[in-house]
Amino acid sequence: MHSYFYIKTDCRSNTWDTIEILDYLRSFTVLEEKDNGIFVSKKPFLDISLMKVKDLNSWSSRDYDEEETNYVSIVTSDFSEENIEVIEILKGLEQLLGFRICFDNCEREVW
Repeated sequence: MHSYFYIKTDCRSNTWDTIEILDYLRSFTVLEEKDNGIFVSKKPFLDISLMKVKDLNSWSSRDYDEEETNYVSIVTSDFSEENIEVIEILKGLEQLLGFRICFDNCEREVW
């Protein structure tokens, strides 16, 4: 079973520096960088996609922008307190971006 999360700016026109996020994610050896701001890990399964979306309710992973990001999609198969690697990556991402990660399809924060 997969868990779906996101982190987004407070408004669509506000953005984060994509390069800064890429540098952060590249610091984790468990993550493999794919094309267009996508990072994956097979064990534990973790997929992080950086995007600059035009509509927060209608987006795709093709919405990547190499300069600006306003939405980060996160999918993982093992979201538990025991999975230290996933928790470390996600909490660090929150700290870097200054926003909380939420469960997909609702505004409830993860922690």
